[in-house]
Amino acid sequence: MVDAAAATKVCEIYDWDGKGVLDMYYFMDVFYALGMNISKKVTVKFGQTDDVNKKFCKFDEVISLMNQAVKEPEHSGNYHDYMELCKLYDKNDNGTMMMAELENILCNLADEIPKEDCLKMFDELAPKEDEDGFIPYKDFLDKLCGKA
Repeated sequence: MVDAAAATKVCEIYDWDGKGVLDMYYFMDVFYALGMNISKKVTVKFGQTDDVNKKFCKFDEVISLMNQAVKEPEHSGNYHDYMELCKLYDKNDNGTMMMAELENILCNLADEIPKEDCLKMFDELAPKEDEDGFIPYKDFLDKLCGKA
């Protein structure tokens, strides 16, 4: 369940013209501002647009859509999904992938993470690269998903 008061405050920040509506281009940003992780696929299903000024919703409608979105069974990625993604980049089939490829995935694909945030995350969660630039991705994912 979405905290309606907190979501309304975030919507007000994105209401550039003070009309009491949210440009649905920023729909996913409202989730992120509330500390919620949600997939782009789900936000698009519930009305997110790819361009600004295409679709607007009143705040109460946005909150209703958010509550529906978080009820979706696959509204965010999970450990298994992340593991399968990393396996696609496991060229040696030994549980490792290049750190540069992981950085590229996080910084440039889907829900892009700023490079400086990725580097901070790697410092905290990722094992050190070997001499060939590979890391054991399971260790990284375990820490990322709270399994370590």
